[in-house]
Amino acid sequence: MTKQRKLPLYVQIKNKLVTNIKEGVWQPGEAIPSESQLIEQYNVSRTTIRQAIQDLAQKNVLETRRGAPTRVRNEPQIELGNPGIIHHELGTDFDVKVLRAETLKEHYYASYQLQLEENEDVYLIERLRIADNKPIAFQRMFVPLPIGEKVTTFSAEAFDIFPKLGEHNIHHTNIRELVSASNATQYEADLLGIIPGGALIDIERTTLGIDSQPIEYSRTRYLPEFFHYRVEIGK
Repeated sequence: MTKQRKLPLYVQIKNKLVTNIKEGVWQPGEAIPSESQLIEQYNVSRTTIRQAIQDLAQKNVLETRRGAPTRVRNEPQIELGNPGIIHHELGTDFDVKVLRAETLKEHYYASYQLQLEENEDVYLIERLRIADNKPIAFQRMFVPLPIGEKVTTFSAEAFDIFPKLGEHNIHHTNIRELVSASNATQYEADLLGIIPGGALIDIERTTLGIDSQPIEYSRTRYLPEFFHYRVEIGK
């Protein structure tokens, strides 16, 4: 039986906060519970709570000030639930294997996607994504060098890097993806255990940080039978 990946934990907490505001538990101008109280209430980490609050602050729903309680600014106009497009890997036990991690002095296309200056280095991480001990995808991830120095400390353990980046106060606000079909190169085929030219699902992703600047650009090629893609339209 396959196990579907859930919404990120901080999104689940954000939705709970939005529900409380919409239902009048917390009115505009009122303070919401402290981080410590929310941690105890929802049994999650401080990083998760902070990311949920920060996301709502970016959307002008909450107001945060250093040394002061977080307050409701406006009634949220955002919708709850899953985003319109959801995809996830299929499997029960997930793992990753780092194949390559290094600084690149020149990589024009990745630098362009990350909006870097000409003399800025790019950090490359190549990984196999593994489900139930079987390789299911080959991933090439490019990040600015300062972020790469942090990612390299957990890239061999973290199936999803974004919760870990959140622990370093690096949060994402938007993800743009392009989905297409591709054929496996000899190298990819050897890694994934298929014949060269075999069909793959190609996900090209750019992730934006809180200042709307790219923090990650990646290309991930999946075996089709291990990738689930769903579109939801309407409320």
